[in-house]
Amino acid sequence: MPMEEWGGGKVYTPAIDIKEEEDKLLVTTDLPGINKEDVEINLKEDMLEISAKTGKEKESEEEGYLRKERSYTQFYRAVRLPTSVKEEGSTAKIENGVLTISLPKARIEEPTKKIQIE
Repeated sequence: MPMEEWGGGKVYTPAIDIKEEEDKLLVTTDLPGINKEDVEINLKEDMLEISAKTGKEKESEEEGYLRKERSYTQFYRAVRLPTSVKEEGSTAKIENGVLTISLPKARIEEPTKKIQIE
């Protein structure tokens, strides 16, 4: 998985798939080993941000030696969406390390404008 500099450190930047359907966008990305509690999804106008942090601690004691090891992994990805979406009705789920986000398209109705003849 590619890594980039972000926030002063290196983070994984997972690939994102965006599928446009008639009434929604489906966004999928791989987040292996990440629990749903560790994922944050933000929608800012036409930008979708996905970030996640996970950490593990391992402690072992052998022949009087105590050893603690820690590892932390951070994921971050932001993408511009191809169409306007609305937060209301959006859903997200993680299954087998794959995050799937469903974003309903926003219907922008432009009022009919009359042109006056001079």
